[in-house]
Amino acid sequence: MAGTGESPENRNAARAELVTVIEVAAAGQGQLPVRRRGRSPAAEPAEQLAALLSHLAGQGAEPISELGFRKAVEALNPATIAAQAADLACFAAFCKPGQRALPAEESDIVAYIDVLEQRGRKPATVRRRLASLSAAHGYLGLSSPTRGSIVLHALKGLRRRKGAAQRQAAGIRLDEDGSAGLTLAALLEACSTELQGLRDAALLSTGYDAGLRVSELTAVEVAHLAPHDDGTAVLFIPSSKTDQAGEGAFVWVSAESMRRIRAWLEASGIREGLLFRRVGVDRRNAVAARPERRLSDIAYNAKADFARLLPRASSPALVRYTVGTDKLTRQGVNCIVRRVARAAADLGLVDLYGDELVAAIAAISSHSLRVGLTQDLFAAGEDAGPVAQALRWTNPATALRYARKLAPRSNAAARVLGKRRG
Repeated sequence: MAGTGESPENRNAARAELVTVIEVAAAGQGQLPVRRRGRSPAAEPAEQLAALLSHLAGQGAEPISELGFRKAVEALNPATIAAQAADLACFAAFCKPGQRALPAEESDIVAYIDVLEQRGRKPATVRRRLASLSAAHGYLGLSSPTRGSIVLHALKGLRRRKGAAQRQAAGIRLDEDGSAGLTLAALLEACSTELQGLRDAALLSTGYDAGLRVSELTAVEVAHLAPHDDGTAVLFIPSSKTDQAGEGAFVWVSAESMRRIRAWLEASGIREGLLFRRVGVDRRNAVAARPERRLSDIAYNAKADFARLLPRASSPALVRYTVGTDKLTRQGVNCIVRRVARAAADLGLVDLYGDELVAAIAAISSHSLRVGLTQDLFAAGEDAGPVAQALRWTNPATALRYARKLAPRSNAAARVLGKRRG
């Protein structure tokens, strides 16, 4: 039949001969895709907190001291302010419309605890909600009823019914006894050599080496790294959750992590400022050249479009990367960790399947690198004190809680009896 047009085989062959062009737009030279179109930007956590306090205090309450409130939030970590705002929003949703909720009555707080329990909230979450409520009373110059006897008894009953154990992110260990689970070795092998993959590998490797909290990891700057002659480096952490005064801390970074960091810096063009940033990707397929055609060259039932008769120049496949200027968010790092974990499973680097694999990926987060390092240190026979010091905890009990499943394997009984009883 005449006019059937160019065959798919010929079109695919023509595209295959075209190269792929890769472009990298350095920070500030391109525009990242907008993720939440049509939504107004969220207010700052401090503004949200102030608005909630005014709403909960109701009309007729003493106005909040602007100077006192501003100085109070300046002394807090931004994550703490955001948590307080979220917790007060939860309490505001619990209160009846038009109710003056602050100062709160002990009976109202007990009812609030009951509602949170019905919603399945853990005791640790409930304690945090009450701590934020206590802070709200302090902002308003009010005494907090959260330490009342009835409230304390209600919390004790909640812990007895639900248990005090907290859910903890699963650890991503370096290489758990050579297993093929969700280990750091498997995740690093799954990272591609493209720009995003180079960033992901550097982020995962650095986060594990230094046992960084996500707030510390996303705040790392190029100037914070001090390389040594042996390829390793010392990373300066200006402030952290347990260092509100901003005295700073120094942590060790391996030579392998530094190699990955240098590869990411060279490919991204980053010279200063934040180390880990968003990377936007724009992919376009190759277009094969097409000569000028006659009307008889087009299929008899095709739409007669003049543009389809004109010649078309070829264009190569294009991959354009755009490096952002803002730091990654907690949610962004969580997405990176889980995306790389899924890639490791697709490549056969993870010996998990079906529901077991889904559950394992759901259990990891940005905090899993810190948990994994803690578990590896305990498995190597380190004591709680040095582990707590290495990961910047003020209390060794926190380190023991992070590795409570591994602690029995490295305690005195395990070391002594393991040699005699196998």
